[in-house]
Amino acid sequence: MITQQKRILAGAFIGIAIQTAILIPLPKDNLVFTAYVFLLLAVIISAASLWQLSVSGAKNYLTSLAFPLALKGYLVLTILLAIVVVTLDLTGTWHLSPLWYAVINIVITGFTAWKLLAIGAGQTAITRVGDEIKKQTDDWKMLLADTESLLTTVPASMKESVSEVRDAIRYADPISHPDIAKLDESIRTGVIQLKKLVAENNESEVSALCQKIIDNVRDRSDRLKLLK
Repeated sequence: MITQQKRILAGAFIGIAIQTAILIPLPKDNLVFTAYVFLLLAVIISAASLWQLSVSGAKNYLTSLAFPLALKGYLVLTILLAIVVVTLDLTGTWHLSPLWYAVINIVITGFTAWKLLAIGAGQTAITRVGDEIKKQTDDWKMLLADTESLLTTVPASMKESVSEVRDAIRYADPISHPDIAKLDESIRTGVIQLKKLVAENNESEVSALCQKIIDNVRDRSDRLKLLK
């Protein structure tokens, strides 16, 4: 168990202990008991949510700030509601029925659950986009690595053409777009063909293919500018 999870358990235990200690000297009427139950529920929900967050290992704005803030607001609102309603009831100033108190807490809990689910959906979307960007970047790095590897074995007469391909790929945006998928595939296929032609020492076709790959990379860059 990591330190963060130990802190979550300790915080939940302390929260429950404090609530129970406050309950002991109070009159055990239905409203006090209802408030106690919903305060326990708030602590348990908050601890369980933070525990799940720590287990997921996700690190970004939503998980490090938005998620804890939503839970903090839920806890503060639940505690303030219990203090105000129970104090007014015990002093005889105003009485709220346990049923209406439960309804209010259910609304607060439901709204918080909706917020947490929305944050969770945002986290999923961020992870998906991040994975897709990483894949695209890795694919483009592989193309660059292939051309750089090719430069170590290419004959001197072909080196300039292959170097131009390498530079075009190096300085291009690695992040792609679905609308230029065919161009990406054409560039990848071109690099594979280039490796074969270099191995065959086919200088005339190497030069033509290099120019075609460079034109495709430039066309890709121009279209990306329009799409972004």
